[in-house]
Amino acid sequence: MKKVFLVDFDGTVTKKDAVYMMVEKFAKEGWQYYNELWEKGEMSTEECAIETLKLMEVSEEELFKFIMENVEIDDHFLEFLGVTKEKGYEVVIVSDGYDFIIEAVMKKYNLKLPYYSNKMWFEGGKIKVAFPYKDKECDKCGMCKLNILKEYRKKGYSVAFVGDGYSDFCVAEHADEVFAKDVLADYCEEKGIKYFRFGSFKDIIRYVKR
Repeated sequence: MKKVFLVDFDGTVTKKDAVYMMVEKFAKEGWQYYNELWEKGEMSTEECAIETLKLMEVSEEELFKFIMENVEIDDHFLEFLGVTKEKGYEVVIVSDGYDFIIEAVMKKYNLKLPYYSNKMWFEGGKIKVAFPYKDKECDKCGMCKLNILKEYRKKGYSVAFVGDGYSDFCVAEHADEVFAKDVLADYCEEKGIKYFRFGSFKDIIRYVKR
């Protein structure tokens, strides 16, 4: 059977949540309120993004420079890509973050990976966002990772999921294998979802090689 690793981006591929870093650096006071509502599930990703971005003061050049200088990936992620390639497994990024950040990080590390995410661009000096992969019936996340899992299942893939956060809850309940840390690991414990706890991709490499 074909196998794909669907991998969350912010806080999973990257050492820190790049969206959080961006907001913390460039948003005016008040963004914490919206973030708290989002974490509680009382505000959708789209609603949270729209309100938070109203508080952002940054140019396209400034943001790109900030990402290139400050966002780092897991020390073992490149090795993980090598190991999965040897095994014939596919790796796809699934992110409730933004393509602008993913593209910048991939440029920094010379990566070329397929990905699904929300869109972000600059227009007239203002940040614009769009949510092309949002589920029509559920507005919790901007990008529905569960729908991506379903698409790969239809194509006959076994699906492993790697993640750490709130936007990973739904997909973790349906994946064939789950690699979790932080909030996602706590959720898996609470819901009785079978998972492998990891600290870095070094742990996942060990598992894959085994």
